Amino acid sequence: MRKYFAEFFGTMLLVIFATTALIYVTTFQTGQLFDAMAIFGLALAALMFIFGPMANGGHFNPAVSLGAAINKDISWKTFGGYFLAQFLGAFAGLTLSVYTLIPIINAQQSSSSSSSTSSVKASQLFSLLEPSAASAISVWLAVAIELFFTFVLVFITLVALKKHIKQSAAITGISFTLISFVTYPLTNGLVNPARVLAPALYKGLASSAHLWYFLIAEILGGLLAGLIVKYFMNEDDAAVKSVAE
Repeated sequence: MRKYFAEFFGTMLLVIFATTALIYVTTFQTGQLFDAMAIFGLALAALMFIFGPMANGGHFNPAVSLGAAINKDISWKTFGGYFLAQFLGAFAGLTLSVYTLIPIINAQQSSSSSSSTSSVKASQLFSLLEPSAASAISVWLAVAIELFFTFVLVFITLVALKKHIKQSAAITGISFTLISFVTYPLTNGLVNPARVLAPALYKGLASSAHLWYFLIAEILGGLLAGLIVKYFMNEDDAAVKSVAE
């Protein structure tokens, strides 16, 4: 059970850090966009350092767990438990951060403006955290971007956990920072099915016309990364074995 609790708390804290960072930048104008992206990566690295030894390195992302299951790094039973823990963790983290920050945002707005301003509602913040396509690109291009960069993140994470276990937290955290910086202006850069589903539950699974496209794209990204890592890692191991013989 310890590994499931680790995935739950790790995902919850990751979502709390990511959500508050985005709200601070977009609502409070505290810092720049890259500051929020850096927090994403730092949070992931720190959480992998803390919870990783308890839970197969620390995934906090169903797409990563899917890739690990394909590579037999975890069993399919463990994958199911991880997915549930990650989703519940994302939902808990989103709930805590959004409903804690709403009264703070409204209090700041009312104190900084003499004119009457409408209160910020939870639905507005949930919309901020859903996958979307920037106005300059098509939905299909946005979905392709989300698929590709989910693939990149899962691929890097799996290889790091296999080949560079001691440095895996730093490698994955840096990669997540760079990926988030590229993808957030275009798709909201979630690259994590748990982070897609959590705000969608509040708004309704049918509220976003393209929600399922992004969700399927992220799952496919994790699937493809898992298959490619499995192929190349097995080939690499076989080559090493033949040289040794």
